[in-house]
Amino acid sequence: MALLTLLLALIIERTAELSNRWQLQYWIDALYVKAASYLERTSVSLLIIVAGLPALLAYLSLLLVKGTMFGLFSLMLWVILTVSCISCVRYRGLYKKYLLSVCHQDTQASYHIASELLDIECLKVNDESMLATRVGRQLTWINYRFYCAMLIMVIVGGPVAAVFYATLRTLDIMMFKQQILPMPLVSKILFLLDWFPARMVAFCYVLVGNFSHAMPVWASLCLNAKLPAYDVVSKVAMAAEQISKQTDEDGVCMTLTCRLVQLAKRTLMLMVVAVSLLTIFGVLR
Repeated sequence: MALLTLLLALIIERTAELSNRWQLQYWIDALYVKAASYLERTSVSLLIIVAGLPALLAYLSLLLVKGTMFGLFSLMLWVILTVSCISCVRYRGLYKKYLLSVCHQDTQASYHIASELLDIECLKVNDESMLATRVGRQLTWINYRFYCAMLIMVIVGGPVAAVFYATLRTLDIMMFKQQILPMPLVSKILFLLDWFPARMVAFCYVLVGNFSHAMPVWASLCLNAKLPAYDVVSKVAMAAEQISKQTDEDGVCMTLTCRLVQLAKRTLMLMVVAVSLLTIFGVLR
């Protein structure tokens, strides 16, 4: 069921125009506001409720519909939950705006939109080539968080694991945007959850990119057990898509960013193919 769920979810997310209500972040925002009105914003109880309740509800819902209509309702719920976890309408819209601003050579708008795309580090660049690099790294990170990591979570723990990871991801983004107070425990749990998937996805970047250039980088980064997942994924992606310096400054932002996005798409495709083959040969169900 995992493979069918992933294929349907990816098709729906890429082809349908989904509203904000199809994004898990919409419901996490509402849950946090509601819970924070009753509990202290720094309390452990608030963290447990906001981080654990969505996954618990997903588990109970799957348990409730299990076996109904020959498993059809279970499949529908799997797809709905997965779509809500991978849906990133906001980021896709910002990416299109960024490319449009680059085409119009509107540097100020490019910097402004790039700052909105970021959810892991502040934008600290002072030229267009550095801006392209920063945006490209961020887009590979978004691809990891919303697609590759979700694929792994669905395979390992089903929609419940995907919802739990997506909830923590949302809280982490909200902390970066300073929409909520810091929750150090969320970052620690995410570090553990991301440790192996980030290195596995980074290896997929090596396979679909410049292998000879990226492999030494991947090996050196993997030896550092304390390195954040963002650094592992984004630095290997940059090494895998080695781009020569260009003299045309106006085209640097567009070229570099688009090539990194294509690399991310090839990586996701490789992972889907790998899951398909493992399912065909009976390794996964």
